[in-house]
Amino acid sequence: MKASNDDVLRWFSADYIVARECFRDAAKRLGVDVDSRAIAVRGPSEEQLTVDFCWVGPTNARKLILHSSGVHGVEGIPGSATQTMLLEQLHAGDLVLPSGVAIAFIHIVNPWGMAWLRRVNEDNADLNRNFLPDGEEYAGEPKHYARLNSLLNPRSGPGGFDPFLLKALWAVLTLGFSTAKQTVQEGQYERPKAMQYGGAKLAESSRHVLDWLGENLGEVNRAISIDFHTGLGPFGVDSLLIFGDETRERLNRLSLLYGPTLMGSDPKSSVAYRIRGGIQQRFETDWPNIKWTTITQEFGTIKPIPLLKIARAENRLTQWGNKPPLSLLHSRERVKMLESFSPSSMKWRRMILDRGRALVDDAIKHLIATGDDALA
Repeated sequence: MKASNDDVLRWFSADYIVARECFRDAAKRLGVDVDSRAIAVRGPSEEQLTVDFCWVGPTNARKLILHSSGVHGVEGIPGSATQTMLLEQLHAGDLVLPSGVAIAFIHIVNPWGMAWLRRVNEDNADLNRNFLPDGEEYAGEPKHYARLNSLLNPRSGPGGFDPFLLKALWAVLTLGFSTAKQTVQEGQYERPKAMQYGGAKLAESSRHVLDWLGENLGEVNRAISIDFHTGLGPFGVDSLLIFGDETRERLNRLSLLYGPTLMGSDPKSSVAYRIRGGIQQRFETDWPNIKWTTITQEFGTIKPIPLLKIARAENRLTQWGNKPPLSLLHSRERVKMLESFSPSSMKWRRMILDRGRALVDDAIKHLIATGDDALA
């Protein structure tokens, strides 16, 4: 069933508050409870911010689809729309879970970032760099990050002549595109006001995710994790990113199940890059008894360097613009962030809803497949 313009208008919300209520209402109509866990900081209207969880299907299910959204806050608007759609389709009977299979939703891992239209959280931490394994120090940065620091993180507010594009092209020419991309995106733990900061410790909302999973994964032995993101790749097309075991044999086998846009994280051959502290990496580390297939569903928006320019300008204004929080929320830079990670295009929104549903259908087929390598 293809999404219509009316579907887009129903499922896409204007802000965090409305998105959260739409998600909760859809869960209520389905008859499932939502476990809401608050974080200490507040939203722009002094609203409480929560990470919301719900479980659909048998509580003792041994097979699970785990669907998460909003790790990068502003990306939560399309992520929430997709999750609300799935709940409504479950209620309508348009989406049916096989016997013994459950689906769990983590709605907006980074509620502060979504409410304030930032990718990062209240500590400027990128939560997909924040889930380091227990015992791993929140320290270090990529080999060439210091070389790119002045380009990425000018210590002044926006304004005046800014030869960013020329400097970025020079960095690409001297380092090579894949090395430059890896350096920028891997994650760093030394510069709290800089881009791709992974934090100084596990964030409060990150801890909520791990705690909830620890309370609910007891019977699960096979799981497919779908983590919803936007920003990388061709406009409206979802790249399905696999981390960890990226052998050609495994990628070929999974491509037969999920289609030709599935790829690994090698920056030389993928739109992606390798990261530290990824949320799905932590799932696999903390629950090694579960046989995981982790897929990052990444929907393309605009080209990489223009996207980096917008993210850089937003961080620059936030860190060095000396503006009050509400002024930042309504700034040109935040508005551009929103449009860059959640385009207003009806075509784009229909595409992501259709593919968001299709991936869940493929995951269900994968879960009910037989054989020891069913969750390769």
